[in-house]
Amino acid sequence: MDHVDLINASQTPSAKAVYFVGPFHPRITFYSQQVRALRLAQAMHGLDLVKASHQIAVVGAGAAGSTLACALALLDKQVTLYDPASQILQLQSASSRLLHPHIYEWPTRGSLDDRAGLPVMDWSAGTGGIVCNALRGEFSKIDVSLPNLTFRPSHKLVEIAPSGAAWQLTFGAPDGLQNRIFQHVVLAMGFGDERSSGDVVPEDYWRPGSVGTSATEPVSGASYIVSGNGDGALTETLGLLVDGFEHVSFTRCFLGLFPGDELRIAADIIFTGAAFEQDIEVSLRTNLLPILEMHSVLDRLRPMLRKDRVVTINSSGPLFAAGRASQLNHCMVFALLEAARGEGVTVQRTRGSVKDTKKTTAGTALVGISLGTTPYVGSFKHVVLRHGPDIENRYAPAATLLADYKAHLTPLLAATPGLAAPPVLDEATFELFEELRIQKIADYASKQQQLVQADEAKRIVEILVDPAAHVLIERGSKKLAEVALACEQLPKRVTIDIHVLPNQLPEAIDLVRLTRGSAGKIDLRAYPAVSTEWTKLLPGIGTAPAPTSVRAAQDYDGAQIMPSVDACLMRALDGRVQQAIAQGQTPPLGKLSAPLLAEVGKAWNSWQQILDANHTLRFDFLRWLAQVDQQAISPWDGDYGSIQRMANALIMIMAAHCQQPFAPISVERGNLSFATDAVALGTGCEVIGSDPISIRTEPDDWGVDALILSASGEVDVRNPAGRVLDGGTIGTTMRAARRVSPAIIQNTGYWRTRLAGDLAQWKEAVAEEFAALRQRQDDQLNGVSK
Repeated sequence: MDHVDLINASQTPSAKAVYFVGPFHPRITFYSQQVRALRLAQAMHGLDLVKASHQIAVVGAGAAGSTLACALALLDKQVTLYDPASQILQLQSASSRLLHPHIYEWPTRGSLDDRAGLPVMDWSAGTGGIVCNALRGEFSKIDVSLPNLTFRPSHKLVEIAPSGAAWQLTFGAPDGLQNRIFQHVVLAMGFGDERSSGDVVPEDYWRPGSVGTSATEPVSGASYIVSGNGDGALTETLGLLVDGFEHVSFTRCFLGLFPGDELRIAADIIFTGAAFEQDIEVSLRTNLLPILEMHSVLDRLRPMLRKDRVVTINSSGPLFAAGRASQLNHCMVFALLEAARGEGVTVQRTRGSVKDTKKTTAGTALVGISLGTTPYVGSFKHVVLRHGPDIENRYAPAATLLADYKAHLTPLLAATPGLAAPPVLDEATFELFEELRIQKIADYASKQQQLVQADEAKRIVEILVDPAAHVLIERGSKKLAEVALACEQLPKRVTIDIHVLPNQLPEAIDLVRLTRGSAGKIDLRAYPAVSTEWTKLLPGIGTAPAPTSVRAAQDYDGAQIMPSVDACLMRALDGRVQQAIAQGQTPPLGKLSAPLLAEVGKAWNSWQQILDANHTLRFDFLRWLAQVDQQAISPWDGDYGSIQRMANALIMIMAAHCQQPFAPISVERGNLSFATDAVALGTGCEVIGSDPISIRTEPDDWGVDALILSASGEVDVRNPAGRVLDGGTIGTTMRAARRVSPAIIQNTGYWRTRLAGDLAQWKEAVAEEFAALRQRQDDQLNGVSK
């Protein structure tokens, strides 16, 4: 989403300088509001909406408002932050509820990461009180360091009205009403208190009282009803059903009950394509229940269930309504209800909109709900209403603006589904605010070190298994595919930290090749728990620290590693070929004639295009160019010590090509085709294991019709006695007639002299060598026919 789209989704057409941060977006979290704030600040700055003389008011010092005020101030804007409370983040400030940055986004990769990973106002999972205290310290440091940021506590918005091209805001303050003019206003006033009904005034989610705690009920069988189908209601349900419930620890436990990524796959089937508020319970029963049973998940959940409560769950629509709550909460609540059914723990399900609540001596009755088709007439000892916040009441001073914004945003959300998705902090936004924070907030003594650390962090890619989705992921400001593609051309060194065993990584060998082939631009490190196995592949591999990257997790993509290594090799080979053409010589072949090099250059340019267009063909051609022993597929290992020999082989292949045409080919043996159905091998390999390639002296050792060898001048393949395998014309039987000695062009004085001599003499020598091959085959065939 670009800056224009972000601004359009944050304001109404009728009030261009008034912005809202997420009041009507679905699935709001503390972290997502911070991301929205950072993206809005960057968009306002990027579009140059705020001029040097402009003043900005940010109304509301919650997660969004405090983060936005800091971000705008770091961008050198004049910002005043207002809040009715005496400190920022008042709502969660004393809460014992767990605040986690990512848990509601499962199965998104990284959803169990405890750290938010923000460049400004960063935090880690903890109770609301702990998180808020830490963020208040961070805000205070920014507030003190930036004179263009002002916080006005104990100021409650009373009215907002246009004043020419600006806006007049009226605040109720300790010393009376105050009127202030601003060119830009950001309304980040939260979402309001939970909606009440009749005699029940629900406790705020962040201020849980003594109802539904982990303590044993004074009288067993205490009755509870939770009404709602959003994350708040489902979390309350989990807390009532699970003994000693703590959200993150239970979530980790639940995900750990599955051996692989079965749960994620089932969730993809259930939720992908489901319309907003669509009833997904049948799909949960069809796709999730068999997995719960197969892996004994229900059996292991049953001992966790509380039996001293009678719980009723009410919802006005489907309890499991797509998009109303997180996928993981849906899955966990469904699993617990099935476990309760098997354990004999009664959980009632009622339906209907709560019209009223009435307290009686027997408890509290809810008007408007039904059990099946019968109106429910019972009462409950404890009532937990989670019907959503009263946004309109919270924004009453800006009621007209809020109504206009809702009317603008509702069709926009419907037409642009991406707007409803959890916002993602892109790398550009992260880097912008990280550098600004270090430059403007860090103390002088540590600033340079922090800048160095930030630069180093940009050049680290981590490969690990995501504990939430049980799949391979990568993390870093650079994608592994981008690093591989650049390889030896990287401007700065990049480090790849591995946290999985080689057998968990299909491209393990290619990753080692990439490291070697990068000419020192890529460093591979292994975490101690997996380093022993990686050392077998790369002796001396460095030690990786524990994962530290706060960049967004993404699926591991190793598909580009192998072709990127080959592309790196092609660049290295081309460099040596071009050097030979420019200098008129190449070691150890020596001098090369200019006319011949002209032919070599022309042929090589054509072959590069052919090879680069077909990665499989290029891989096979290059692996034979590098290695002769291919019993197990053995491509170039990344050793630059072999590049010159391989480049010389290329030069000799291209030189021979100008007389005897070749084409690259993918076959079981060899890498060149010629004469319709014949196969040749062109290679720079000099040894097979620890033996020189000259150890191969029989035609069947090679299995090809011609050899072009740049690293040996001693290969002598004898022409054995015997018969060809079948008869026929030369053009169609050369594959079968493999028992004659092949044509050989190798690094001998004879061939070096002709490489340096007249082009016509070179062509004549090549023609004679291949004519001799055909004569040997003719002799064999004639012997068969007699």
